[in-house]
Amino acid sequence: MVEVQKEIIDDTNKTCGVNKGISDDPIHLKLHSTKIPSLTLVDLPGLTKIPVGDQPNDIDSQIERLVRSYVEKENSIILAVSAGNVDIANSDSLKLAREVDPTGSRTIAVITKCDLMENNDESAAVLSGVSVDVKLGLIGVINRNNKQLEENTPIEKILSIEEDYFLRNFPGIADRMGTEYLTSQLCDILIRHLKKCLPMLTDKISQQQARHREILKEVGEEPTDPNHGMIMLLSNFTDNLCKSMDGTYTYSKMKPIPNPKVNTLKKAVRKGEQEADQDVDVQMVPKTTTAGAELFNVFEKECTHNLSQIPPDKNLKNLKEVIKSTSGVQPALFIPDTVFNTLIKSQLDLFDYPSEHAVTKSHQCISEAVEMIAERTIGRYPKLQREVVNISKDFLSKQSRDAKEFLAEYLEVEKSYINTNHPDFIERYKVAAALFAEPEGDEPAIKESALDKLFTKYTRGEDASSEDRANKEAELMEKLLIHYFCIVRAQIVDMIPKIVMKYFVRKLSTQLNSTLIKELYTEEKIIELVQESDRVSKKRKASSHMMKVLLEAEKLASGIAVGNKRIKTSS
Repeated sequence: MVEVQKEIIDDTNKTCGVNKGISDDPIHLKLHSTKIPSLTLVDLPGLTKIPVGDQPNDIDSQIERLVRSYVEKENSIILAVSAGNVDIANSDSLKLAREVDPTGSRTIAVITKCDLMENNDESAAVLSGVSVDVKLGLIGVINRNNKQLEENTPIEKILSIEEDYFLRNFPGIADRMGTEYLTSQLCDILIRHLKKCLPMLTDKISQQQARHREILKEVGEEPTDPNHGMIMLLSNFTDNLCKSMDGTYTYSKMKPIPNPKVNTLKKAVRKGEQEADQDVDVQMVPKTTTAGAELFNVFEKECTHNLSQIPPDKNLKNLKEVIKSTSGVQPALFIPDTVFNTLIKSQLDLFDYPSEHAVTKSHQCISEAVEMIAERTIGRYPKLQREVVNISKDFLSKQSRDAKEFLAEYLEVEKSYINTNHPDFIERYKVAAALFAEPEGDEPAIKESALDKLFTKYTRGEDASSEDRANKEAELMEKLLIHYFCIVRAQIVDMIPKIVMKYFVRKLSTQLNSTLIKELYTEEKIIELVQESDRVSKKRKASSHMMKVLLEAEKLASGIAVGNKRIKTSS
């Protein structure tokens, strides 16, 4: 023990200097013996008032902050040590203990230098715990004085002197005094305290284990075979990307959440109560999602919603003039269907940009999923991650060009032949014909007839004025144009997701992995790319160490729980 004591002093002087400085960097000392109990003690510096030696002027506040950092913890047991030759009412340690533990439920008072106390009723009252209200009791002890330390008096002899002193001077409480009794009480208190905190400690251990298991799963095992590791990493990436498209693999994405104050502000602006700057910041919060869910949102917004917002009567102005201009010098008896074809083709041009934009947005959505999943799957290899993301984005760009080409061809197909015999369109202009039929005569006999027969049906009335006929022509033409526009729009809304799935999702699942292997699986690139960052290596090492520590803690907690059950059974 003399050598241990010397090592502690040397280490303290090395860290804090030789003139009674302090440091919050602890010295860890483990003692193994059959003669000592299983306890963990934190020996804190004594509270002082006046600096000595080279100590700074605020040494008192430094020591108090250091002591508080330990005793304020709810799970700590406080040994409030006071000298027996000092009035206990002035004890700084008890005062501090009372501040952090007002009920005294985790404080045990220890009185040292009891041999310097006067043998009177006041001293007996102090040692009996009457003067100090602490739930865990008050115990007096006698330690070696300076002379005994210099003479290296054995601890066994001091314990014998201590026992004799209490039996002689305080026989009524001698069985509750002394170092051996203090040791026994500390062991019992520690066990009781651990049992009390056991459920909470067990929960914390389980939570920490789950957290570090997730970290180890994220960083993966330490690479041993780079060739096999490269194949596994690329396969995991493409598999997770495909699973995310199917909705079975999630990742976190930052989503903007509007500030509640913004809506209030906008309402105030609409009411004219005040002016407001529209550039209002929004809060970004992480949201768990999948690539499939994000792509579905794009379909809903860019296809269904945005295309449905295109007004079907846009550009349908002055239809009477358009119809008249097609007649030339000689007025026609009925409207030629070329007018309808010309007008509907110009209307269908309105689908070009929003349809292409929907494919662009789908491309961006999948590219974002590639970045997120690559970071989560192969983020521990920064160089490989960059290469995988770049190759995947190039792959998606090519698919985007192919998808847009196919979409453009499809839109041209819709414009190249105006199918007025479409079943939905025929049913619609049956109704329109009925509206313009003569009051007397047979009902409109329109089944699979051409469009011009419809116009003939209601324009051959002899009594109708030219102005009335022009109005009827324009009204009917507008209704039919709008209806055909809506038919084509429904077909495009249905077609765009199918194009995206064919050119993006299906190609990703069937061709991306082989493309990545072809580009990256070379000896030079494997050595260069399959090198994890120091941050990941340190993270794995730290979590592996913590898992070992938590496993030991779990075993200790289980041992305490088993011991607790045995105690209850025996009682």
